[in-house]
Amino acid sequence: MKSTQANWFYVLIALLFASMLFISLRYFKGSGDASIGIAETKEYKINSEKSALVKSIYVVPGRQVKAGDLLIELTSQELEMDLAKLANRISVLRSERREKAKLADAEISYIRAQTNITLEELEARILETSSEIKMNEALTQEFVSAEKPTGEKPLEVKIASLNQQKQKHIIARDIKIKDVLQESATEQKLLENQIALLESEWKLLENEKSKLNKYASADGVVKNVYVKEGEQVDAFTALLAVNPLHPTTVVVYLIGKKSDKYPIGGSVSVSSYDQRRNNFTGKVIGYGSVSELPEILQKSTATKAFGQEVFVEIPAENTLANGEKVLVR
Repeated sequence: MKSTQANWFYVLIALLFASMLFISLRYFKGSGDASIGIAETKEYKINSEKSALVKSIYVVPGRQVKAGDLLIELTSQELEMDLAKLANRISVLRSERREKAKLADAEISYIRAQTNITLEELEARILETSSEIKMNEALTQEFVSAEKPTGEKPLEVKIASLNQQKQKHIIARDIKIKDVLQESATEQKLLENQIALLESEWKLLENEKSKLNKYASADGVVKNVYVKEGEQVDAFTALLAVNPLHPTTVVVYLIGKKSDKYPIGGSVSVSSYDQRRNNFTGKVIGYGSVSELPEILQKSTATKAFGQEVFVEIPAENTLANGEKVLVR
């Protein structure tokens, strides 16, 4: 009977030892080659780059948002006025360009018409002189010998002169038209350049206008909204604060002597302390000061423990919660 009791006693001792070993492995995994840390996330604030009017607010504190969601719509009266002035100036220049093109066409038509009148007059004189030559030839045919007279006749010289005048007027017309076209092309080019510059400025302002609206840069939860609809805000005013959905930094606390197992720039393995899920790789980005461990890491409330901070950057694609205890190896 005593032997049986002794055996049960040893079995109980073994079970207690196994339980203590399990608890130690379960809740004190920070010893050895691993360290315990806290997953943290830092809010980011969205500011207004310039003075603007809050037109619409689409979120409230506590609202979860996704990357690309419209948070706040802003408008700027000064920007709207600048855009309206540029649009009006561009419209005026385009109208001026059309009118100058029409004036050039009208001037060319006038030059052609004026020259055609002169050419028609010269053509009429040529025809008149030619008729006179034929009439003189008919009247004097019976008195003229069969032999052809030598040398040019005065009327033929006159026709040649009229043809030369006609050709000169045509050349002068073409030169005037060329000058008008060249002057018009220069004016058109200058106006096109002015319009192009104003359109570039207009596009820049439109781009600036589109940037007035604020969108979520990453998945997260709206922490605070600092403005209200209809409020006029100054440049660089904080509009709202957003907490990332998942932490992006782990703060590890080294107790005792400074360890060289976490060199800056080195890679570490990070996982949830309670559950070995979402095991991923982090990067050591720096060391901080020696500070008191957070309550969640304190083993005793009577004696406060201190450790040196080591900051580890982790990828945003994780399932950790803000403030969750993690294991870093």
